[in-house]
Amino acid sequence: MHRPEIIADPTGFYAQLVAEQPVLFDPVAHTWLVSRHTDVQLLLAHPAASVRMDHTAALARFPGTGLEAAFAALDLHVSFVDGAQHSRIRRTLSEPVQVRHVRTHLAGLIDRAVGAAFTDLAGLELIDVVPAIAARVPIDVTRQLLGIPDDVDTATIRRWSLAWGDIVAAPGHVPTRDRDTVLRTVAELMEHLQRLVTMRKQRPGDTMIDALIAAVHGGELSRDELLANVLMLITAGNETTTNLISAAVMALADDPGLWYMLKDEPDRIRDVVEELGRLHPPTQYTARRLLEPVELSTGDVLPAGASVALMLAAANRDPAAFDAPDQLQLDRARARPVTFGHGPHHCLGAPLAQQEVVAVLHHLTAGYEQLSPVSGRHWRLNANLRGLASLPITLTPTRSGAGR
Repeated sequence: MHRPEIIADPTGFYAQLVAEQPVLFDPVAHTWLVSRHTDVQLLLAHPAASVRMDHTAALARFPGTGLEAAFAALDLHVSFVDGAQHSRIRRTLSEPVQVRHVRTHLAGLIDRAVGAAFTDLAGLELIDVVPAIAARVPIDVTRQLLGIPDDVDTATIRRWSLAWGDIVAAPGHVPTRDRDTVLRTVAELMEHLQRLVTMRKQRPGDTMIDALIAAVHGGELSRDELLANVLMLITAGNETTTNLISAAVMALADDPGLWYMLKDEPDRIRDVVEELGRLHPPTQYTARRLLEPVELSTGDVLPAGASVALMLAAANRDPAAFDAPDQLQLDRARARPVTFGHGPHHCLGAPLAQQEVVAVLHHLTAGYEQLSPVSGRHWRLNANLRGLASLPITLTPTRSGAGR
């Protein structure tokens, strides 16, 4: 799963998992891999499937790695707490990124961020989508949403996001590559967030951080919970949304029929974005720990205490749930993809991410006659947060000018 050729094209690997080994124990990671849609959906919403990770065991297995501060933050992260604590934190975080708020209050902010990216592309025929659009847009949106000062450049936020993503996406949250650099970068990020929260307390405004500071004063969050979840907000949406935007543009570059359909029928862009998310989910799997035994559709009973990797990307291509699962088909009715999860931990930032992709595709299809892939496409070596490191394409603008 971590081999470069599988990251570049995991379709065959996932098909084999679903068909032949839908419940597979990985003795190296000490984890069960579950890949059928019905079982993944079951465990995503099952009350016995906890998102809390056993970081004590990880620290015992990897002593002296300096992971204590990162693990302490993860243990207060909305993605890794259960029950009443999860409900309380999620309620505080979710209002600014709910569907209705995104489409009514944030749509203009998103359009401005996308428009600025495309304005800077004017006159260019060859671009790399990842730095020019896919990484830039979510970072600019996050900057405005959280009130991150302009003196922190896009490259720094991108570097922070990638480092934190290396921890969040790693098995057991223990990064395996260049751990010292990752931890130094995350420590730098945490120090910046401390200063940012202090600054916002001294000079309050109307950003999401200001709302969370008010929640601390109101007793809805602790200060440590505030910092841990701002850490999530400044990084999680950037990395996953970058991957989603890149994959969507890649699909249009590789499929001229899809490109011209969306140019003729822009009202279908939102449906296409959901289907592309099914085919290319920005997060390939998510982890759970079982508090009690759970029986799956295969008849397998996973024991209490089991660590389980829910293979979201494989479940999204399960032929029992999706006809012709490797094809892009609109108006699917049989099952819902688990791209953004399911149940109480369904990704709270999903509406924001999808709106950003929709805005990018609207600008592309309105502003350009054609886009074509060129050589030089590379994938990042992250099997979970699967995304492109570079996506070169050529652009042919419309006569009226790109982005208009």
